[in-house]
Amino acid sequence: MPAASGLDRLGWNSAFASALAALPVVPGRPVRIIEQHRSEYRVHDGQQELTARTHPALHKTLSAVEDGIAVGDWARYQDEGGWLTQLIPRRNLLERSREDGRTQRLVANADTALLVMGLDGDYKPERLERYRLMTVAAQVRPVMVLTKSDRAEQLPALCAEIEAMVGAGTPVHAVDARSAEARAVLAPYLALGQTLVMLGSSGVGKSTLMNNLLGSAVQRTGGTQVLDDLGRHTTTARFLRRLPGGACLIDTPGLRELKLSREQAQVEDDFSDVRELAKQCRFNDCQHQREPGCAVTRTLSAERLAAWRASLEPKPGKFRRGR
Repeated sequence: MPAASGLDRLGWNSAFASALAALPVVPGRPVRIIEQHRSEYRVHDGQQELTARTHPALHKTLSAVEDGIAVGDWARYQDEGGWLTQLIPRRNLLERSREDGRTQRLVANADTALLVMGLDGDYKPERLERYRLMTVAAQVRPVMVLTKSDRAEQLPALCAEIEAMVGAGTPVHAVDARSAEARAVLAPYLALGQTLVMLGSSGVGKSTLMNNLLGSAVQRTGGTQVLDDLGRHTTTARFLRRLPGGACLIDTPGLRELKLSREQAQVEDDFSDVRELAKQCRFNDCQHQREPGCAVTRTLSAERLAAWRASLEPKPGKFRRGR
């Protein structure tokens, strides 16, 4: 699909083109799902937005494998009737478990997840870690975005706590979602063709951040409640918007509860930061305790080191990991 079609600004690339070419030929052209409503979708073909419905044959096919269409998916669109006739295989899918045991599809084909948490009454590191595990399980790169930095009285300490929890391999950024600095900090993730999704609870500033990155007030934002310091919930549906630089950003409603599936909960930290630093230690057999010239203990926090050492402990039914 040539770049002139405009699909490159929606995240289309050679991998999706190859996946489409391998499918049986059915009527329709590629479009991306940008909004999902009760009985229809809004899609984009690179030039314009269109309204679409799932063709009965596609609905039957997806229902047979307990699948469906999510914002961020690619599909074939047939102009006659406005039908979605075929779902193009996705690279990944972010989903969460419900209390009834079913899974909810959130977003498909994302490159980066901006995991947003406010440095105010919303500050709950454990919940942020659940978001991280969910994105890692889906093979989506997590980026921690700590908003309302202008209100944090102990900003360095709070950032250090999150950095120690997630490890050096996960970026952590503290920003004021309204500022030009926020746009500059997040710019490296917003290259042409990239798709980002924002995840976080209600009132953390996702809509404010989206409006900032878009350069216009596309998404309505709520005021801040004085009593609990949490912004009012404003996003009610998942939707994809194209950013000025060529990336796509998907906003999502705040999730009140985030229950991980067994697979998501079992995602393990690979501690790549420890391994890379170990290469810089003075001694090849350094145990990263109190040896002189140890790059690991010199660089990492005590919390990060404790998490790494805990990962080395033998677990039932598993062999001990190598150091």
